[in-house]
Amino acid sequence: MKQLVFLLAWLSALSLQAQSDNWAVSAIPANMLRNADAVLRMDELSYVVTSPTEAVHRVRQVITILNEKADSKARLVVPYDKFSKVTDIEGAIFDATGKQVKRLKRAEINDYAYSQDNYADDSRYKVAEFSRQLAYPYTVEFRYEVSSRNLMFYPTWQPQDDERFSVIRSRFTVDVPAHMPLRYKEANLTRPLAKQPSSEVKAGQLYTWQLDTLAAVEVEPMAPSLAERVPTVYTAPGQFEVQDYTGTFASWKDVGAFYYALNKGRDALPEAVRQQVQTLVAGQKTVPGKVKTIYEYLQKQARYISIQLGIGGWQTIEASRVAQTHYGDCKALTNYAKALLGVAGIPAYEALVKAGDTAPDIRTDLPGFQFNHVFLCVPNNRDTLWLECTSQHSPVGYVGDFTGNRHVLLVTPDGGKLVTTPTYTPDQNRQQRLVTVTLTPDGAATARVRTYYTGLQQEPYAEVLHSMTHDQQRDWLIKTTNMPSFELTDFGFVETKAVIPAVAETMTLATRRWASPSGTRLFLPLNMLSAVGPAPVLTRPRQTPVVLKYTYDFEDTDTVRYTLPDGYAPEYTLAPMTLEAKFGTYQARADVQGNQLVYTRRLRMHRGRYPAEAYTEYAEFRKKIAKADKTQLVLIKKEIATAAPK
Repeated sequence: MKQLVFLLAWLSALSLQAQSDNWAVSAIPANMLRNADAVLRMDELSYVVTSPTEAVHRVRQVITILNEKADSKARLVVPYDKFSKVTDIEGAIFDATGKQVKRLKRAEINDYAYSQDNYADDSRYKVAEFSRQLAYPYTVEFRYEVSSRNLMFYPTWQPQDDERFSVIRSRFTVDVPAHMPLRYKEANLTRPLAKQPSSEVKAGQLYTWQLDTLAAVEVEPMAPSLAERVPTVYTAPGQFEVQDYTGTFASWKDVGAFYYALNKGRDALPEAVRQQVQTLVAGQKTVPGKVKTIYEYLQKQARYISIQLGIGGWQTIEASRVAQTHYGDCKALTNYAKALLGVAGIPAYEALVKAGDTAPDIRTDLPGFQFNHVFLCVPNNRDTLWLECTSQHSPVGYVGDFTGNRHVLLVTPDGGKLVTTPTYTPDQNRQQRLVTVTLTPDGAATARVRTYYTGLQQEPYAEVLHSMTHDQQRDWLIKTTNMPSFELTDFGFVETKAVIPAVAETMTLATRRWASPSGTRLFLPLNMLSAVGPAPVLTRPRQTPVVLKYTYDFEDTDTVRYTLPDGYAPEYTLAPMTLEAKFGTYQARADVQGNQLVYTRRLRMHRGRYPAEAYTEYAEFRKKIAKADKTQLVLIKKEIATAAPK
């Protein structure tokens, strides 16, 4: 009888909820539709921690899809692995009137393994996707539950994960035992955190965050990252246990200590490898020389394969196994390189990093496992060397935009230590171009182009050099060279490996339309290859700061030497131009001597963060540069110029 009463009450509650939920698109406030591709109608996230080894994550989301740009939000992806289990997935789809059209079927939930080249992983993911798609707009509802036995990672709550995504209601709760207080950081919240005793965890604490009516964000160029602008709560464990390893994350020292303990004793090498290393470095007298020799040995001997098996997502395979198989993931190759250096008496430390050219820096005020990559730090007095052990062509000491300009955690026997990686300046990120052009009276030209790229600017070209065939390189150059139509008759790349690496690119090309003839005149664009466009035009007042990011630290210099066709001379001279702003400087000039015209251009930009109102000045600066880059010199036949009235 009690069970029957409970069942009737539960069904009644579901019925009342179904009656109260109105998923009709007409119920969405107008301001929630502005600038939006989708609307998060309801968002309920619950994370319940019952012990250092057990937690349950429950999610319910209702999302209205307004157009095809948001179709991905009608697809649910739930990852899991050896330490977690998806215990439930449910879903339903509604038409524009809010009428439920169908519920998610078991056949519409698929299970996949992470499988791709150079990847070994026991992680999997379930994908729920309705086989029938409705006319826009439509609404989907998903509910799922995941139980976990790995509490190294707590969830982050960021309901607005897309600029064109508005949020009507979102709620995030975390239940933890009293002896495991929650560590968290808040950003951009207007409603205060609510705390109360937990009803699910014995003698526990319930933390609750909630927000309502968060409109879609207008996309603005050069804006701060979305995470800087929208409400976000980061959470992290204080203490945890995974596969018999226990740890605490109260400080960065603790984080490093856990990683050190997890990987301690895995750096033993076979005696044959040790002897080979000693032979290799026997003739080297300096630490940099020994490091370079060992690093190049690593690059020739081992290749990268991602291995994420069980706790192997954080624990390396042994150095002895890498020596035998000649492959490993970032942890394994870094550990192996560290062991090789140890044979030569050179200490080195793993560096945990949140890598990626667009990845934000870690939150230094919330110690935890925020990393996705490991590389190696080799202290050498004031000249620290960094080794990217997964790359078979990166030079010693260069970190680039993948791991540069951010905080990393050095793993030492005494625990973790936060340090920063190198930042590259405009003097190190250069494009130096020399072009010689022979122009004909009909505007055709042949040109020899030599461009020298350094630092961050050489990275795309080094990647092309190492990853593409000769024919693919040719196609890539034709596609990326800023000219409307030309024939590429010859090209080549030469790489220089150094702490600031460089790539020299040479091209020989011919075009029928470098200049435009008109009667007795030729209209000659002076800057054919390096012209930049204006900044995007804003349609309303700027709201966010202007962020010129890491890649804005650069200097481009161009020297173009034109041999003019016989009988032609400039109709007028061009005054040198100089533009200066807090964002950078621009200089250009054209000098003529006989039939030789020399055009020089220098653009130097640097990164920075400026208030929203500075965008007007920045756009004006870019507009002037774009106009100057389009400058044309008018050439006219000398006899016509002589016959003109004085």
